Amino acid sequence: MKPDAPAEAAPPTLTSRGESTRERILQSAAGVLAEHGYAGSTLNDIAERAGTKAGSLYYYFTSREDLIREIMTRGITETMTHVTAAVDALEPSATSQDRLAAAVTAQVRYLLTENNIARAAIRTLGQAPTEVQGPAIELHRDYGRYLATLIDAATADGFLDPSIDSRVLRLLIAGAANWSTAWYQPGGEASVTEIADLAARLATGRLSASS
Repeated sequence: MKPDAPAEAAPPTLTSRGESTRERILQSAAGVLAEHGYAGSTLNDIAERAGTKAGSLYYYFTSREDLIREIMTRGITETMTHVTAAVDALEPSATSQDRLAAAVTAQVRYLLTENNIARAAIRTLGQAPTEVQGPAIELHRDYGRYLATLIDAATADGFLDPSIDSRVLRLLIAGAANWSTAWYQPGGEASVTEIADLAARLATGRLSASS
């Protein structure tokens, strides 16, 4: 990306049309980041996709870092909100295994079908400098801690082998869900539903034929 604008002024108060333009820029930037990653994305690419000029982006965002930071923070926040809502919507009779499966299913489906910003956040996490990732790092850790509570509950209830390293399992589950954004192809042999179901079965030990 090109260097930042020399000065960082406070963002202007936007009209409804301005808010719509700002959102279009965010979505366009998310699409570019999701496809090309942090290093492969340029302001020109983002502006072209948004149907505007690169210089005009600074009217809506104080810097390129500000733009990327918002995408990362929003993407992880929205993913976690979606996942926790899916788990909370389960019937009271749902087991801890059901809750873990619901979380993994919701995460995979959300990343693959519903949210460019969420995909961009995952793609950019670990690529952008620490100061650009900003609060997204801690939000990502918060999600990891949430997933850990679901794994611990399923283990305590006897659904998972207690000898398994829960931290490694959590990293494997989250990594598999996140990495699916890199190889999934719409219209491919496996549908989003099939991928999400398999990820949930993998996470909860339901891979045997009798499960």
